[in-house]
Amino acid sequence: MERSFRPSSDIISNLPDEVMETILLYLPIRDAVRTTLLSNKWRYKWTTIPNLVFHENNICSFTNDRKLRSYKLLNFVDRVLLQHKGSIHKFELSAHSLQGYVIHSWLLFLSRNGVKELVLNFSTGEPYKVHSSFFSCESIYYLNLCGCVLKPPPMFKGFSYLRRLSLERVTLANEVLESMISSCTNLEILKLVDLDGCNCIKICGPNLKRFYFNGEFADMSFRDSPNLSFISIFLNDDVVDKPVGQGEISNLVRVLGCLTGLEKLSICHYFMKFLAMGNLSKRLPVTYDGLKSISLQINLKDLNHTLVMLRLFQSSPNLQELKMVANQVAATEYVDDFWKAQRRLNCSMNHLRMVCFYPSPYLLSIVVESKLLSTAPEDEMIDD
Repeated sequence: MERSFRPSSDIISNLPDEVMETILLYLPIRDAVRTTLLSNKWRYKWTTIPNLVFHENNICSFTNDRKLRSYKLLNFVDRVLLQHKGSIHKFELSAHSLQGYVIHSWLLFLSRNGVKELVLNFSTGEPYKVHSSFFSCESIYYLNLCGCVLKPPPMFKGFSYLRRLSLERVTLANEVLESMISSCTNLEILKLVDLDGCNCIKICGPNLKRFYFNGEFADMSFRDSPNLSFISIFLNDDVVDKPVGQGEISNLVRVLGCLTGLEKLSICHYFMKFLAMGNLSKRLPVTYDGLKSISLQINLKDLNHTLVMLRLFQSSPNLQELKMVANQVAATEYVDDFWKAQRRLNCSMNHLRMVCFYPSPYLLSIVVESKLLSTAPEDEMIDD
């Protein structure tokens, strides 16, 4: 018996609400807005999506005219925010053709809508001077700024919910950075890259667990950071040699001596030279019982570098993984005397399981960087 053919029902319009919301969540914002054409049921569905991600290159890919791109992006973001309903969980803006006053109004809107994740990326052009309304976004727990100028108002008391902070090519004063980090008492992950106007890095974070730095500084110090377990520091610029005064404590002890909770440590480029400055005692005053992994770049021709390495090994009885880049140079004439003086190292390293020696001076930093990026921010995003 033949069955008559019946047109199928409108499956797209009859999807459950939770399925429609999931689809919209994974669509680029421009495509999400276009779903309004599918049916009446889809028409205003996109206006409740909690994550708003605006990338200028995706929204304005059809033209290279800067003024036209700015006009199109401005109108698109304005239209989305005007029609949006409910709270905004995440707001991400990546642009290079917008005027500052336009962004000011968006930040004011976000500060009134409980935004929790905020990403502002201005990779080219003039840096964006962050408006005062930005500092009223009290619900933020994830903040990523690139190409911005930060100057908080006097009444700013920090972001009490902030747990992850990333600053790249951000211009700010030393005291602003110090105050911002210390006032964000729940901060757990901190990433600083190529800061401008800030050459004295002072870190105070009672709940800080991971710290990554890539750039230049004149000095660095840590205090009240008992939970800091991962440190990766890539010092780009050579440090200036200075005479060491009698009894002057070494930078190794001064900078890392208080971080007894360390589990992973990465020392790249000129940071080893910085740590080697000052007078190193025969043993460090602390023991890193939890330190399991060390990655470092070392100039074996400089015996002070070697001494820093040895002191770290001596104070890390449970070390399991060692990754090292060492330059291939001839030994100095004093090397025999140096090793004779270190004959009683008391450095058994009984727990060491893996040793990697890299021939390229840049390979270690690449490995460390790739590992860091593979575990953050998306893969290691802290739950609300």
